[in-house]
Amino acid sequence: MSAVKTALSRPAPKTKRGVRTREALLRAAEACFGDRGFHAVSVNEITDEAGMAIGTFYLYFADKLEVFRAVVDLIQQELRQHLRSSDADDRLARERQGLGDFLTFASERPKMFRILQESYVVDPDIYFSYFESIAASYARRLKDAQKRKQIVEADSDIQAWCLIAISNFLGMRYSRPGTGKAKLNAVVEAAADFIVHGLSPEQKNQSSRSTNESKKAGATTPSKLRRV
Repeated sequence: MSAVKTALSRPAPKTKRGVRTREALLRAAEACFGDRGFHAVSVNEITDEAGMAIGTFYLYFADKLEVFRAVVDLIQQELRQHLRSSDADDRLARERQGLGDFLTFASERPKMFRILQESYVVDPDIYFSYFESIAASYARRLKDAQKRKQIVEADSDIQAWCLIAISNFLGMRYSRPGTGKAKLNAVVEAAADFIVHGLSPEQKNQSSRSTNESKKAGATTPSKLRRV
């Protein structure tokens, strides 16, 4: 059960104008919550940020908690849309691309981390609903990759939470202003290398030898074909 009670939720708007108004209120709320936190922000401040009358707010949201929950839902929805751009077939390649896409998203929405962290205090149900929803779909994709022998077989749910933790905390660290694209690329490379090889130097060395042997084999094949 939620730690904080909320009034009866308002129904979703049915007109395009209503959808736009609700979204404008959500953007304003995200900015306010991201800057000052849930408890320090009033409904008046949200409507002032949106340039609307306070009565308009209550047409779309029952109270401040409902708009806070809707902001977290919006972050998750837009993050999912952003991460769908990966077209790599191999799971490890998708992890690398997905991490890069996530850090790009985080650098554009750095306030999301304060909102997500605060949701644990405001209402743990909001926090766990956000991450459990992401982890559930993530685990299904990892399980599929296991069946295709692309990644090691293990508990896919635990794998998903580990990978989420890596991306989330890297996002918190490197989404701050002043982190350039070159740095983000370096972070992706280092993190992807860690995901693939872990901390074992033997594992990485063995992989490097296999890669070099494959390259040599590929390089000699054309010359043999030409001699034939």
